[in-house]
Amino acid sequence: MAALKSAHARYAAHAARGCGYAFRSLDGEDGYLFEVRDGARCAVFAAGAGSPYALNDARAASIARDKAFCAEVLRQAGVSVLAGEMFFVTKRWADMRRPGREVEDALAYSRRAAYPIFCKPISASNGLYAEVVEDASAFADYVARVSKEHFAILTQPYVQADEYRVFVLEGRALFSYRKSAPGVAGDGVSTLRGLIEAMPRDPHEPVRKLHGRDAQGHRVALDDVPAQGQHIVLEGPANRAAGGGAYALSDGAPAAMADVAIAATNAIGLKLAAVDMFDLKGAFTVIEVNSNPMIATLEDHGRWDLIAEIWRANFAAALK
Repeated sequence: MAALKSAHARYAAHAARGCGYAFRSLDGEDGYLFEVRDGARCAVFAAGAGSPYALNDARAASIARDKAFCAEVLRQAGVSVLAGEMFFVTKRWADMRRPGREVEDALAYSRRAAYPIFCKPISASNGLYAEVVEDASAFADYVARVSKEHFAILTQPYVQADEYRVFVLEGRALFSYRKSAPGVAGDGVSTLRGLIEAMPRDPHEPVRKLHGRDAQGHRVALDDVPAQGQHIVLEGPANRAAGGGAYALSDGAPAAMADVAIAATNAIGLKLAAVDMFDLKGAFTVIEVNSNPMIATLEDHGRWDLIAEIWRANFAAALK
């Protein structure tokens, strides 16, 4: 099964073998559509653009997928969440919503915002178009770029704090880890821009406009040449897909983190979720809740036992 392109298919196949179930890819070596049989019963799963998690119903998953809706649900439930403002970046469906959140309103907001700010589409994944914006001019450029693929964005304050992910499965914190922002090491020859462009990325992903800061927190321009071995932290999402890292992966989570993650998951109605949060001087504040999380970090750390546990629960939900 190592040849399958879909990571979810590989994980499902691994778990199926342990359960004595039959696994079959329905689209050859891609594995983005596959089935699992326990004998008489059969469940079909879609990965890629779909979600293979039978544990989550469509209602809860759709709330989590909309970052603005998700944040409001958490606020109403008393869960600490980052402040933010949502704006539409196209005129599509403008007649179906109240005024005050259109492109012109976003640009007016940009002229009074306290920079830097962090912006992201309300429905994107893998850190796409999740960017630090430095000023009103950069914000206007961001809106023009993101509007080609998305209809609305969420703006949030730029936060420098330790970031964590807690994976919740059926009401308990299964595992957690600290996330780290992506970074590059200077070679004394390449510009920061060149080092960023040389980073592995999804070929369908738009080129990120990442910026860097050195160990002292000073801004590093894209055309600067970092010294040999100099570590430059790239501002942007700390997602694994964006080049971020995961440290101190452990079973469960500290009680304070687990409580926030479970409360957030319960508020939305999810049975499986990855909850990202900042540690703001001991107070954990939710960044977002992912109802369709990749678990490649577990593979990176050799935690096939946890991968199997997740998929056994998923099989139980699907094979009914």
